[in-house]
Amino acid sequence: MKKKILSVVLSLAMAVSMCACGAGKGSENKDSGEMAEVTLGTTSWPTNMFFYLAKEKGIFEKNGVNVNIQDFSSTTESTNAFVGGKLDFCTFASSETISPFAQGGEFSIVLETDKSNGCEGLVATSDIKSVADLKGKTVATQLYSVDHMFLLTLLDKNGMTEKDINIVDMSIQESGNAFVAGQCDAACIWDPYFSQAKEAGGTELFSSADEPDLITDVLGASKSLCKDNPEAVTAVIKSFFDAVAYWKENPDEANEFMGEKLGVTADEFAAQMAGLLIPDAKGVVEAFTEADDYTYWGYTQNTVRDFMYELGVLDSNDTDCGDMIDASFVKSLAE
Repeated sequence: MKKKILSVVLSLAMAVSMCACGAGKGSENKDSGEMAEVTLGTTSWPTNMFFYLAKEKGIFEKNGVNVNIQDFSSTTESTNAFVGGKLDFCTFASSETISPFAQGGEFSIVLETDKSNGCEGLVATSDIKSVADLKGKTVATQLYSVDHMFLLTLLDKNGMTEKDINIVDMSIQESGNAFVAGQCDAACIWDPYFSQAKEAGGTELFSSADEPDLITDVLGASKSLCKDNPEAVTAVIKSFFDAVAYWKENPDEANEFMGEKLGVTADEFAAQMAGLLIPDAKGVVEAFTEADDYTYWGYTQNTVRDFMYELGVLDSNDTDCGDMIDASFVKSLAE
């Protein structure tokens, strides 16, 4: 989660080429008889490594698409490239899709790649037994990160707001270190700092395992590619699922390869994956099906949207995040 910071300022890329989004090669090769070529931007995150595995094992080629994967050092950079028309696909932390879409980004969310399942959460000193006990306490987290939104969601579910606590803005690493050093009463953080805080005697008040639908990751595709070459979109999504299947059948080999790509050992990669859930095609369809609870991706992001509006990150909260979803591709695979 260390690079999952909300993309708040995207005006430069939007001004440069909003209408060009999706001007990759994917739409050019639809009728040429050649294999479609597309570009995919991503950052360092465990499930994003499955795209590299798909390329390494020839899975993309098998499914009829040539994918050029571009690695970015931050999600802000990858998002700017995507909305600026330099990429056909882009990986996102779900909350990071809201700001660019609200500003007019021409893209669709076509796949949910994972759900957080215990790799982040809210940890507190032993005298604090519940979220309600945080009233008047000092809580460290990184403002505008997904864990900040996670914290606000927990407060809201317990009839509280950020005004009921004292939020200290620190990086996630600094927040974890501050908690271990006894400099704050609680911290909302992700691994490895979440695990380290618990090992140091912290009490887990809530983790993403309690509500996996709150923190998710997704794949976006340009609207032009979805319209002009839907076969390429389906091929990329299918290749992700095929790579996951390969990993399950060859865990040692796959963990070694993807761990190296991520810059960790095979064991460390396996441990990080243990804190995540990867839905199958039917599971993604369920997440993209409208409902009035967190099982629906659009509902969850609308909740985050409202928090962002209250924090002044968005100018309005009238964007329906459900409008981002294009479930047609994953539905065809689920059937």
